[in-house]
Amino acid sequence: MAKTKRRGFHNNSISQRWEHVNERMLAFQHYGGYQCACCGEQQFAFLSLDHINGDGNASRLQLLGKKTRGGHHMYRRLRKLGFPAGFQVLCMNCQVGRRDNGGVCPHIRPPATPDELIEAFEHLRVGSGNHAETRTDKYQAALRRVSRSTAPEMTRTDGYLSK
Repeated sequence: MAKTKRRGFHNNSISQRWEHVNERMLAFQHYGGYQCACCGEQQFAFLSLDHINGDGNASRLQLLGKKTRGGHHMYRRLRKLGFPAGFQVLCMNCQVGRRDNGGVCPHIRPPATPDELIEAFEHLRVGSGNHAETRTDKYQAALRRVSRSTAPEMTRTDGYLSK
């Protein structure tokens, strides 16, 4: 029968939870403390580690063997690797805002307005069989603009989109 770690707790599930929280705290302390690097949020439950370069999937795949694995697995692996560079503490609002705003937090650069998104989508219309257009700088810029942008209340005066 395998021996379990108890660390003075009544059962092993509490011991494991303590270890996971401890790993998270150590990572936060190393990567900037218990505060969002963008907005200053200090609520521990809202904080998480962010891949500064926006390469979360590739980083998780390299460090953990799966891009879908994260959380306490990531914190433990970072500790064992000596806390490599490339991470920062962000709150979930800033983290999701960066993801949806092309890598820049909405605190720094506001997201695209609905009209700006519609204009960017118009640049993506190339017609069937015209793949050469998709390689132009103008097309690629428009694609980057809309691929991670969201606007919850998109409206247009000509009736194509409504709330």
